[in-house]
Amino acid sequence: MANVLRRDVRRYVPGVLVALLVAGQVEAAGPDEASLRYYPTVEQVREDVEAERRDDRPGEVEGRISGQYLLLAEVLESSWGGRHGPTSFDAQAPEKAKRLRDLYLDASAESGTHRFPPLQPECSGRTVEEQKAKGICARVNYMAAQSSQRFQPEEVLRVAQRYFPSQYRDAFIRHSPAQELDEYASRIAQERQARQRKADLESKYARHEVMRRRVLAGAILAMLAVLAVPMVALALLMRRAKRQRERATSLTRIISADDLYLFSRSGRAVDVQRHSKTHVTTTTETPYVHPDSWQSRAPSTTTTITTTDHLTLFIKGDDGDEWQESFVDLRVAVRAGNRVTLVYGGDRWSRTGVAVAIVNMDAREVAVDVLQARRIASRYSLLRAAFWGLGVAAVGATADMTFGMFAFTLAGLALGLVAALTLAFAWQRSLWANIQARIRVFANGLAAEV
Repeated sequence: MANVLRRDVRRYVPGVLVALLVAGQVEAAGPDEASLRYYPTVEQVREDVEAERRDDRPGEVEGRISGQYLLLAEVLESSWGGRHGPTSFDAQAPEKAKRLRDLYLDASAESGTHRFPPLQPECSGRTVEEQKAKGICARVNYMAAQSSQRFQPEEVLRVAQRYFPSQYRDAFIRHSPAQELDEYASRIAQERQARQRKADLESKYARHEVMRRRVLAGAILAMLAVLAVPMVALALLMRRAKRQRERATSLTRIISADDLYLFSRSGRAVDVQRHSKTHVTTTTETPYVHPDSWQSRAPSTTTTITTTDHLTLFIKGDDGDEWQESFVDLRVAVRAGNRVTLVYGGDRWSRTGVAVAIVNMDAREVAVDVLQARRIASRYSLLRAAFWGLGVAAVGATADMTFGMFAFTLAGLALGLVAALTLAFAWQRSLWANIQARIRVFANGLAAEV
C-alpha cells in the first residue's frame, strides 16, 4: 500500500509543480485579462472629460484628457510589466493590452503636438508660480492638469470608479503613478523621522542649556507679541487714514508739506469789521499756616488778562460773488475799498481749503494766519512716530534674542519710547514750519505780481 502511495505521489508531483509554475507566471504576467474590456476608448475619454470639465480654466480640459491617456497607458504597463516596465510589458502583455497602450500613447502625443496651448503674450517672461496665480495661462494650466491626472490619488480614484467595476479598482490604483509617488513620500517620511530621532539623541546632553535659553527667548517673544499688537493696530489706522485721504471729498488734514494745496481768490473789500475780546482769568491761593513751625502763607490772587483781535472781511470777488472770512489776531492793515487776495490752504485730494493768509494788493502787505495754517497739519505724524518708536523697541528686543545677550531689552524699550516722542515733536514742528513757509512764498509771489 505504501508503495502504491509513493508511486501516486511521484506521478502527480510534477503536474502540481507545473501547475504552480504556470499560476506564478500568470500572476507575474498581470491581472485578469477580463479587465481589458473596461478600458475606455480614446474617444470615450475625450467625451467624458469634455462633458464633465467644460467650465475649467483655459488649457485644463485638454491637459486632463492627455493626462488620462498617460495614466491608462502607465497602468497597463505597470500591470503586465511590473518592475521591468515597458520591456516586460512588450514581452508578456496580451495583444489587446498592447494595442490599448499604443492608442493611449499616440493620443497623448497627438494632444501634446497639435493641441498643446501656445504661450500667451501676457504669460511670457513670468515664472510658473506667477502664471498659475493668474489662472489664464493655458500652457501652465495644461501641464498642471495633465500631472494631476497621474499623480493625485483622488483623480486616479475618480478614473477607476468611472470605468472599472469594484473588483478591478484597487489593482488599477495600485499600479498607478500616484501609488508609487505615495510610497516614495512614505519612505522619505520614514527616513526623515529616523534622522530626527538621531538628532534628538545627539542633542540630549545639552537639553538643560537649551531649555534655559528657550525660556529667556520665550520671554522676549512675549514682549515682541505685546509690541506687535499696538504696532498692527497703528499700521491698520495708518492704512485706513491713507485710504480716507485718497477718497476725500472735503478738507482733509495733511501729513506732508508735499500734500499742501494752495489757491487764491481776489476781490475788493467792501466792509471791514474789527473788534476785540478781553479774557480775564483769576486764580487764588488759599492761606496756609503750619501748626508746628509757625510758617504761614498769606492769601494771594493772580489775574491774567488776554485780548484777542477779531477781523472780518466782506469781499466782492472779481467774478461778482461776495463772501466773508474771519481771522483772529491777524496783524494786517485793511480798509474798505482795498483790493485784497485771500490765500487758501488745503489738501491736494479734495482741492479745498481754509483761509490762511491775506495779501493787501494796494499796500503789498502780506499776513499769514499761523494758527489757521497749523490746523491744516494732521496729528497723524504722532501716530507715525509712535509706530516707528515701537519698531525701534522691537528691533532692540530682537537683537537681544538673536545674539543671546538678553541685556538690552529694557534699554531697547526705553529707546523706542524716547524715539517715539522725539520723532513726534520733530515731525510735527517741521510740518508746521514747512506749511507756513510755503504759504508765505505763495502769498509773496501774489504781492509781487502787482
